[in-house]
Amino acid sequence: MAFLEVKDLHVSYQRAITALTGVSFTMEEGQIMAILGANGAGKTTTLRALSGFIGLDNARVTKGRIGFDGQDLTRRPPYEVTRQGVVLVPERDKVFPNLSVHENLEVVTSRASGTRRSELTDLVYTRFPRLAQLRKREAGLLSGGERQMLALGSAIVCAPRLLLIDELSLGLAPVIVEEIVEHLRVIRQDLSLTILLVEQSAAVAFRLADSAVVLEHGEVALTGTSEALQSDSAVQNAYLGTGTEGRRSYRAVAEARRLAEQEGRA
Repeated sequence: MAFLEVKDLHVSYQRAITALTGVSFTMEEGQIMAILGANGAGKTTTLRALSGFIGLDNARVTKGRIGFDGQDLTRRPPYEVTRQGVVLVPERDKVFPNLSVHENLEVVTSRASGTRRSELTDLVYTRFPRLAQLRKREAGLLSGGERQMLALGSAIVCAPRLLLIDELSLGLAPVIVEEIVEHLRVIRQDLSLTILLVEQSAAVAFRLADSAVVLEHGEVALTGTSEALQSDSAVQNAYLGTGTEGRRSYRAVAEARRLAEQEGRA
């Protein structure tokens, strides 16, 4: 049984707008997977459905199943999902701006308590030394990169088993993104974390993730290891823009390749 199994997931907004149509993928424990795709492809919707926050967007899962370590999390509220160890770092509203860095870490509800929670807080300060230096500063006065570090730190204090990260690099300078990526690599090893991240930058995603799912129009267009997808003409032409065929959709390129393979076998 997979650690995370998303099977035939359908999501609709306002009971009329279809955002996801039959999204399916699996993850093994300890894996880092990226969800790639253009704006509107369904990336954030997927994370919010997994975390239980989908209802806040006036949306609902209309079909499919979300399985996590043997538990059915489909349509479960956020507090129940978090209790199972699935923690979301959202794209928006990342921190409490009027609280200090340390207060942000203290205020989150965690599966851990006592000594274990203190250990997780110490780990945040060790792996994000900037936060240790700024622990008394109001979060609203932090830079964008520091707020992202604090959002990740708050999630880590929750003692996650599966960490969901929405738009890790959005609006951040490349040098800050690289710093955060390196911190996440170490934290993954510290806590044996499984990480699923939505990322607009394929370059960032492929540096961090073992594998990726490419969404297009609410459906899975491609899946594979980061190494394989980086060399895939569908990704190069449709997403990275480095191919020679002109920019086309993932699905169009993949379908053309499938037809060519069929003709070759005929």
